[in-house]
Amino acid sequence: MATFLTLPLELRELIYEYIFSTFTIKHGFGITSSANRTALLLTCKQVHHEAWRHLPLNANFEFRGPETMLNTLLDAGQAVITRVRHVRIKSFPFPLYANGRPNYYPTYYCHNALSLLPGLHLDRLVVEDSFHGFGLVDGWRDVVTYFDIEGLLKSDAWRELVYITPNTDFIASGYDHRRKRLAQPETWDALLKERDGETSGAEVEMWITPKSSSSSSSQTGPAKPQSWSALPGHEVIENWRVAGPEQDLKGEVQIIARRGKKANVVQTGVSQNQTWQELKNKEGGFSPKDWTPYYNDMADAVGWVYGGWGRRMELAHVALGQ
Repeated sequence: MATFLTLPLELRELIYEYIFSTFTIKHGFGITSSANRTALLLTCKQVHHEAWRHLPLNANFEFRGPETMLNTLLDAGQAVITRVRHVRIKSFPFPLYANGRPNYYPTYYCHNALSLLPGLHLDRLVVEDSFHGFGLVDGWRDVVTYFDIEGLLKSDAWRELVYITPNTDFIASGYDHRRKRLAQPETWDALLKERDGETSGAEVEMWITPKSSSSSSSQTGPAKPQSWSALPGHEVIENWRVAGPEQDLKGEVQIIARRGKKANVVQTGVSQNQTWQELKNKEGGFSPKDWTPYYNDMADAVGWVYGGWGRRMELAHVALGQ
């Protein structure tokens, strides 16, 4: 009588890939999946031996934020980190170490968390902007989102990066007294081509899904993403919350970046065989010299000390179950 184990190994591996490719594993959201496909690993020793490596290779991992990702993957170990291929994450700033002061701790960008995962090389990394939404009005969020994107583009550990932000403020708003932002996506595209080679296939694109009125959308259907480029806004000194210049389109933006065909995307990392808890609470602190905290200047740092916006965002996100 034919059984699953009588099938050729090549066919069984295709089945494992298919089963796990439609499986999403979520960490940090306070919910569990009703379709627990990991039960397959408990059927027998042979199936467990054959199938376990296909789980991280094919499953989609969703993390509430960098801290959850570090806590999960560092505890899972190198055998899992090197096999994970698909990650979606919200780019909350994350605390690197505790210093005993509940009102302040150094926090860093999402791309810094990738440096703590040596061996990570993702086929696709999807990052959701955490600095816009929830009714937040902190003035520096637009520039922070811009450098959150740029830091990811300069990092390793991914072959394709998709960054999703709900509006155009990351480049079009007026808050940027240092005038660090540049026209995009041309500058980021040149950055990636410089990393991987002009003919490597490396590229950066920006797509926008324009907002439309309810009357027009009902007649033409849902708005479709279209290629978009933008000029940076700059600070109006007399009123730093006045934005300009106006962009032609408003709506959700996706920045899509692809590394070159022969680019080495493996994350070399700055830590080895340490858990997230050990790194965060390391005596004397742990702060690589080339890392810059997520705020822009002393005024932003003071806002973090007294407001704790990043942590409040994360807690609100969890409380709302989003």
